Amino acid sequence: MSDIAGTIDLDAAAALRWDVVIVGAGPAGGAAALRLARHGLRVIVIDRGSLPRGKLCGCCLSAAAVAELRSLEIPASGPLARAVPLQRIRVVAGGSEACIAARGSATVSRETLDTELLAAAVAAGARWLPWTAAVAIDEQDDQEPMVVVTVREQRGDARTGRLECRRVVLATGLGDTVRLPGGTPCGSAATVAPGSRIGIGAVLPAAAAAVVPGELLMAVAAGGYCGIVRLEDDRIDVAAAIDRRALATASPAAAIRRILREACGGGMAEAGLEGLEAAAMRATPALTRSSPLVVGAGRNVLRVGDAAGYVEPFTGEGMGWALAAGRLAAEALVEDRAGGLRPATVAAQRYARAHARCFSRRHARCRWVAAVLRRPRIVGLAVRAARRAPWLALLTLPLVTGGHAVDRPGRGDVA
Repeated sequence: MSDIAGTIDLDAAAALRWDVVIVGAGPAGGAAALRLARHGLRVIVIDRGSLPRGKLCGCCLSAAAVAELRSLEIPASGPLARAVPLQRIRVVAGGSEACIAARGSATVSRETLDTELLAAAVAAGARWLPWTAAVAIDEQDDQEPMVVVTVREQRGDARTGRLECRRVVLATGLGDTVRLPGGTPCGSAATVAPGSRIGIGAVLPAAAAAVVPGELLMAVAAGGYCGIVRLEDDRIDVAAAIDRRALATASPAAAIRRILREACGGGMAEAGLEGLEAAAMRATPALTRSSPLVVGAGRNVLRVGDAAGYVEPFTGEGMGWALAAGRLAAEALVEDRAGGLRPATVAAQRYARAHARCFSRRHARCRWVAAVLRRPRIVGLAVRAARRAPWLALLTLPLVTGGHAVDRPGRGDVA
């Protein structure tokens, strides 16, 4: 992806003045770049790596995430064209399972999703500067307040440079390291919830497990939960949210296998996952956290996606949040009629209000779900109820899985 037509080198990028610098080429950054570029703004996306690249989890798209992607009106060859529709979610806990219809949901690898979003943004006029990390953000008072982003190349001579712009969108995920205006390290501004789990995962070859295409397996146990799904290229994505205490006495692979054993209860075969111990594992910082949405005295820096805050999700909510946050930031920044940038303070106020309206209830529901998931006995009871009393499942399991409709359950425990 680094050699596409929209790629620009550091010297050329530093010689230009940008309307918006977007730090991070994930779904939130890509969605914001696409929407801003379509308004004719001078947009550049920078990232410490390149594309395509794998990322931990994020391959499951809830119905809300699919709707956000459709609203971007990406050409037919975009990520949705390659996504695998999810037919059902199989929740396993306490040796029992229940199947929940996943209407409107899908799965697609982050290699495909992130790359296609950026390609659409570049086609709309955005520029792309890969292998470049944002080191610091500073504000300067000229006739018009400007922001200076100090960047460093991540390969070659590791040169530094300065990008001048009017606004910055931080789409840096959970691992912020850039220094903010005033000298504050970005990550230190985050408030991490007590007991927050961390994410662990890997992508395995197609033959590693007997995973049914179009089905997401969610296994819930005392030490966390694990999701397993087949991607569009037939590989198998394994992602888990695990208590940090569980990782103090076991390797990531062993912790995942422990979750599967406890959830399945010996009543069903484990998912297999051949080669899990030898797979390249990825990890995240603590999942549930919050950070200030707007940064800097000039209100010129907006956080989007995971960088703005994250609540431990269960079945694909995170991608929907990232895509929606990119949309909200773009809508706040752009003047509706003129198509230019709104004054920074006005845009910041609009973004903060829109973000609260969009996410406060969603995040509250996921906090409730996260609390329930720490009580696998309750989840097991809900699963058994879903098999024996469909009307009760309509009241319980949809809350746990983000509102998915419940499929016709079977009878009895898993054989």
